[in-house]
Amino acid sequence: MPGLEVAAISLGAAVARVACGVWLGDHRMAAEGGASVIDHAAERLTSARERRRFHRIWEEAAEVVAERLLALRELGDLPPNEQEAALHAVRETFEAAALTEEDLFKQDLDAGYLDRYLRAQDPGRPVRAGLAEGGVRLYDLVLRECAAYAIEAARALPGAGIAGITELLRRDRQILDEIRAMLERLPERRGPHDFERDYRQLVANRLDQVEFFGVTLSESSRRYPLSVAYLSLTARAARTPDDLLAGDQVERVLARSDRLFVRGQAGTGKTTLLHWVAVHSARDTFPDRLAAWQGTVPFFLPLRRYAASELPAPEAFLQEVGRHIAQEMAPGWVQRQLRSGRAIVLLDGVDELAEDRRDEVKRWLTDLITAFPRARYVVTSRPAAAPEDWLAAAGFLAAELEPMTPTQVRAFTHRWHEAIRSGCATEPERAEVTEQEQGLLDALDRHRHLRQLAGYPLLCALLCALHRDRRGQLPGNRMELYEIALHMLLERRDRERRVDTQPVIGRTEQTLLLSDLAYWLIRNGWSDAARDDAIDRLAAKLRAMPQVKAEAAQVYRVLLERTGLLREQVEGRVDFVHRSFEEYLAAKQAVDEGDFGVLRAHAHEPQWHEVVVMAAGHASAAGRETLLGGLLARGRDRETPRAHRDLLGLVALACLETSPERSPELERTIREATAKLVPPQGEAAARALGRAGPFAIDLMMASQPNNEYAAVLTIEAVRESGDPAALPLLARFGGDSRHSVVDALVRAWSHFDPEEYAARVLADSPLHAGELTVDDARLLPALRWLRRLTHLTVAAGGLDGVAFVRDLPALRALEVAASPGPLDLAPLAGLPDLTSLVVAGDVTGVRVLTGLPLRELAISAPRVYELDGAELPALESLTLYHVTTVEPLAGIGLPAMTRLDLHLGGAWSADRLPVPPGLRRLALHFATPPDLRALREVTGPVISIHHHGHGPLDLSLLAGRANVRVHLYRRSAQVVGERELGPGSLVRSAWEDGLTSR
Repeated sequence: MPGLEVAAISLGAAVARVACGVWLGDHRMAAEGGASVIDHAAERLTSARERRRFHRIWEEAAEVVAERLLALRELGDLPPNEQEAALHAVRETFEAAALTEEDLFKQDLDAGYLDRYLRAQDPGRPVRAGLAEGGVRLYDLVLRECAAYAIEAARALPGAGIAGITELLRRDRQILDEIRAMLERLPERRGPHDFERDYRQLVANRLDQVEFFGVTLSESSRRYPLSVAYLSLTARAARTPDDLLAGDQVERVLARSDRLFVRGQAGTGKTTLLHWVAVHSARDTFPDRLAAWQGTVPFFLPLRRYAASELPAPEAFLQEVGRHIAQEMAPGWVQRQLRSGRAIVLLDGVDELAEDRRDEVKRWLTDLITAFPRARYVVTSRPAAAPEDWLAAAGFLAAELEPMTPTQVRAFTHRWHEAIRSGCATEPERAEVTEQEQGLLDALDRHRHLRQLAGYPLLCALLCALHRDRRGQLPGNRMELYEIALHMLLERRDRERRVDTQPVIGRTEQTLLLSDLAYWLIRNGWSDAARDDAIDRLAAKLRAMPQVKAEAAQVYRVLLERTGLLREQVEGRVDFVHRSFEEYLAAKQAVDEGDFGVLRAHAHEPQWHEVVVMAAGHASAAGRETLLGGLLARGRDRETPRAHRDLLGLVALACLETSPERSPELERTIREATAKLVPPQGEAAARALGRAGPFAIDLMMASQPNNEYAAVLTIEAVRESGDPAALPLLARFGGDSRHSVVDALVRAWSHFDPEEYAARVLADSPLHAGELTVDDARLLPALRWLRRLTHLTVAAGGLDGVAFVRDLPALRALEVAASPGPLDLAPLAGLPDLTSLVVAGDVTGVRVLTGLPLRELAISAPRVYELDGAELPALESLTLYHVTTVEPLAGIGLPAMTRLDLHLGGAWSADRLPVPPGLRRLALHFATPPDLRALREVTGPVISIHHHGHGPLDLSLLAGRANVRVHLYRRSAQVVGERELGPGSLVRSAWEDGLTSR
């Protein structure tokens, strides 16, 4: 074995031992260093066979590291003896390390911090190793690289402790593959002091995880990669640009603007979206639609961290992610990223600052944009904190995250369980998770209140976790859901896993202390508090709890580390992990203190809405009467502003959802007080009516919406109920042709029984001049009821056929998204009026096309070539995908064709193009510029060239050719020879305002 390879494997073993120490998080064991850390960990195992397997895993991990080291191109810059000497020196530095520093065991550990720590443990190693100048440089680079490897390896491993060791043994091959993949994903280091690479790695590691409360779940359930679980949500742009749908994927909205203001209710995934952007920016892995965002540098700034301090200057942008390496940052580095346009500033939670500071945020952001106009900015807020035009003057496109559709809920549930399946070692375990997934989906189909909760990613994840942990037993309502969750968080995990928590604090005491903290924060309008202030608050509460013998600081540590409800994302400041639990606990405390007057006084304020609603659920029957009666009385008081009076009525109405018991008189009074609020005139009213129950349907049946917006809100209000009693109300809008009303009816469809809804509500709907898009495969069989459907787009995933079209004889246009396998087109034979067909994926049975009156066809090129010798007499427009040759096209009769669009595959080449005599327009679409010489012989039609890639496009082969239209879709795309084109030619760029034409 060559000496360099031996040195690399020896160094890989040392790196593996450090990774093991960081993973175990055991300061005493890790401090012993050397091989003993793995030996001591192996001693926890009961059998010799398991211990041998454990050692072999780390030996293979060492080989994975060695593979990466041997691939470093910098090794080739030195003679072999100096290469080996540098690697041996790095190994000795790793072996000399005693891992005692507490920060080494924190989740946000970065390569720079570990590098500095290792050097401090072994100072002067390059000198003692006798390394020359080149060897010192290689030592510095390899040491920093191996620090990154150790961190990535530790992150790929399951939770520490004996449970983690056991899981490692069960999933050894899978975990080693994950380590290899994570190391391969690291970008190439540009030197030992490549700060940007270290920062990117830190951002990706810190933010690419979903941590669900720290509840009583396995480690794989509690924390799993964001990249596995992320679901693209829907956002509605305030002023929809031409290329966006009214409700479109949030990534498409992101691609539309470099400045985006994202609003969304609590738990809709705003922070998760920013994390997703940050991780893909750090890893340079944006999807194609966001290719323009590649090469960016993310800066994630949660505004709640600045509730009691000044907003940060650019040099402080690393305070949230990157505090360990900030001192290594070159002066002005952040400003250079901002100035160059590479920076993405991710500003999270305008609503989490006090109202009197929000104008300060706007001024700060405006100043930042003025100084750095080329950077990208994404800002989030709850809608109540800032209107949609709050940042319009600064050029922001506003969009609001919408609750998940039933299809999205199912996708979210699938991805959550897929993350769990990825941690399973055996097929029976995976099958059990799949059975649990199906059980939850069935429960969501059956129970309205579960569907309501599942519309928000936060609560959907909670349902998934509870369902799995409780073996399919789900709570009956929202209040019970929170109570069960708290039971899990505060008691069951430590008790059932026999974790010895000191000091021992009962669930009742924990709930009292947390409720007091939550109400204290809400009452003062704070999103977080200083650690010392929180401890003082606990101390005051503990004076009335003599059964708790521990000091306040000890209690604080237990609540922070064991409950999963509190966190310190910023050193020295504490907040609640989720606002929803904070509101639930604050409501409990308010009721316990009898603060019904306080609740009544603040009920009109957005930050108190959910506190009041949940207080109705916590209160006794008498207390609830006092609370709701007070809301109604204040709503009747003429001294109360009108907007507040309406809002108080809606809050009282929303309280019915959480009120398990109320008198008939009180319910009747609320009905009478809120009757004037229907039809609903705002989204808050619609949501409250949707939660209120069946009686709200009766109120809306008695009213007549006086405008299009009120009609849409009425549909939205009953949509969430899923109650068949709402169908007569919805049927009143069935013949409405207004665009937004039709959209609202279609969105509501999947919330009800598809067949019944189609028959009673949509049967005579004009749709959009007969057009409809379906994104849920469960709705397809019910299309037969839609008598005016003529143009259908099927965007549902997992489509297994088009047999449903046999019931749609009037269909004139059909577009089908890609499916898992080839679609059999044979059922199209029953569509005598089909003139337009677009199929994105592979197909079979193409001969059926010759019997259809098609005028427009878009299909895979290899399949249409199977029609050699046939004729499509009426076809005017043909679009071919995956084109590698066009020669077979000459064998198909196309007498009426006037337009041909070719989407070229990577291997396309052609010396000539067979052009039908009547062709007026020929279009080529490609990502890799092809050889265009074949176009020189095409003399008749206008030629459109669509370049979707980055490479240079040479148009010199078309010199003198008239009517060439070139469209560029990437900023980096360059064109050569455009001035040589003939008359009527032009070059358009989607990224530039200018137009080059001849």
